Amino acid sequence: MSGFITLVSQTSKATKPITVSTRPAQVEDAEALARLYFASYEGDRFSSQAEAAIEMEKILRGEHGEFYTDASPVVVDEHDRVIAASLCLKHSPAREPKDLPTIYELFTAASRRREGLAEQLIRRSIDQMFEDGYEQVTVRIQDNNSAALALYLTLDFNRWYPEAEDIL
Repeated sequence: MSGFITLVSQTSKATKPITVSTRPAQVEDAEALARLYFASYEGDRFSSQAEAAIEMEKILRGEHGEFYTDASPVVVDEHDRVIAASLCLKHSPAREPKDLPTIYELFTAASRRREGLAEQLIRRSIDQMFEDGYEQVTVRIQDNNSAALALYLTLDFNRWYPEAEDIL
């Protein structure tokens, strides 16, 4: 089993154009998000679609921290199907650092990967956080997820280390 890495970055106004059309995730998207969530992890994280749906409901209801609707964009295709999402929390009581907004989940349909959707979603989320007055954002990824690590590092995220007094 792998561990996790926490990354942190400064928020900022998007300097590169965000070219993909997005809208905020909504409770009505729960079923579509759960399907995509389950498919994106290809059975590694959830044993069933129903299990992914339960987890998605928890995220949207704020059971892992206050759901940050405005900073949680989704991309829909020409048939109005959700194909990518960045789900953010205003804070996550179970994750360090607890006082920062976090990109809690980021996933893209397998058929739409390598189109830059994840990067655009992250930029959109960070831009909204900046507009709302947040100075930093955090994300936690599995330490063996080299693709995610590479993406976040190109977006100026850095490894976060707790202060010495936080460890004691």
